[in-house]
Amino acid sequence: MNKHGQALIIFILILPLIIFFIAFFIDSSMMLLENNRVKEVIKNNMQISLNDNIKDVEKIKKIIEDNGDIKTNVIINDDDLIVKAISEKKSIFGNILKNKWFQQQISFCGNFENKKVDKCIE
Repeated sequence: MNKHGQALIIFILILPLIIFFIAFFIDSSMMLLENNRVKEVIKNNMQISLNDNIKDVEKIKKIIEDNGDIKTNVIINDDDLIVKAISEKKSIFGNILKNKWFQQQISFCGNFENKKVDKCIE
């Protein structure tokens, strides 16, 4: 019996699985990096707004949205500042499944009195 080419056939059968895992790991890494970037942008800009006592919703929204593809909703109640953000990025894995974007939602709360930014409890 001729056994030449068995390794090639096994490799060809396993290749889609290898591509699947590589795309999954790349997308997961991209999602984590984007999540950290968005969190830092929001926290830093909220801290600037709290320190400078900026209470103009549109100005805060513009400051945050100028730092990337972030859609924000800014709410100011008395001394509280709440920023809810949505970030969308293209994904490799999503192209395979016909869903080209992954989306994340992040909320942060701040207080003008104590100048502290925390993650919101929803």
